[in-house]
Amino acid sequence: NRGAFVLYVLARSGNTNLPALESLFTWREKMALYARGFLAQAYGLSRGAPGFQDRINGLLSDIQSAAIVSATGIHWEERHQDWWNWSSDTRTTAILLQTLVTFTPESALIPNVVRWLMTARRADAWETTQESAWAVMALASWMAVSGELRANYTYTVSLNGEQRFEGKGNAETLKRTETLTIAIDALLREQVNRLTFQHGAGEGALYYTATLDVKQPVEAVQPTDRGIRLVRTYYNAEGKPITEAKVGDVITVALEITAAHDLHYVVINDPLPAGAEVIDRSLQTSAQIGQRPELIPNDAPHRFAWGWWYFSSAQLRTERVVLSASYLPRGSYRYVYQIQATASGVYRVIPPNGNEFYFPEVFGRGAGSLFTIKP
Repeated sequence: NRGAFVLYVLARSGNTNLPALESLFTWREKMALYARGFLAQAYGLSRGAPGFQDRINGLLSDIQSAAIVSATGIHWEERHQDWWNWSSDTRTTAILLQTLVTFTPESALIPNVVRWLMTARRADAWETTQESAWAVMALASWMAVSGELRANYTYTVSLNGEQRFEGKGNAETLKRTETLTIAIDALLREQVNRLTFQHGAGEGALYYTATLDVKQPVEAVQPTDRGIRLVRTYYNAEGKPITEAKVGDVITVALEITAAHDLHYVVINDPLPAGAEVIDRSLQTSAQIGQRPELIPNDAPHRFAWGWWYFSSAQLRTERVVLSASYLPRGSYRYVYQIQATASGVYRVIPPNGNEFYFPEVFGRGAGSLFTIKP
């Protein structure tokens, strides 16, 4: 991996080492993805040496086939973290974005790679100086190639052939966000609804997000996994799953959280049955006998070290428990806490739900349920 970076630097300085490039190319299957990006760029800087285009095409094929597509965009994840060379998945994504911009600026992957990279940003920078440096260089290259700062186009939004909105993209509107809301009863029933975004002639990219918000009876709600999987189970004192309890019973709640990919700024909500209250063992007013809330990483990274730090905030509210994390690595987690049944009745329990705060289309929802509390 470091050899690929060294050869890239030599090529940038006009001192391409062709024999070393060819030798390293034979080891490409053992290289990290970011190193293959450096190798491709080094070949590109060799000023068209014979046969090198085939090498570049092979490396680009490796890169494109390893792309991970999610609702947040497109990114890459390394099989192993190369700590010795400052590697991270965000840094790899930035380097490979630069590689795609260099060789295939017309690639349909690029806008979604840009989108993911902006999601990974924290405030006005990325997590490390390496990530920030490579991200800024790649994004600057994309801006130069795409002509986004010279945007000058019109666009329309239509639903089922009926125009609903029109606007302009130019220097005055680049930083402006337009919001269009359509009532659910305007959609066709039992038919496919077609939401169409039309980019008119002219330079510049049109970025948009579409979401659907539908209310259903709680008991009819089925689990949904769009990057986050949530499963909630209630247990009695003997550790058996239950759907009913008696007033005064202490109930253990286990919330299973599975992230298919790394998440940024994620919020998880677990609503309580209306006839129950959460027990906060940290308060002096609560009995100290029982189980304190705890997060147990199942197969997440650092499960034996710092995994429990990822949820930086756990709020035990009157009507729900709220977990939040600025960064949550892919993996499976189990959050356990206790509630006490306080009022009898049959309650419709809102499903647990969660999403990335800045990209709510990356979300998950558990199943709706009924919970009975007897006198």
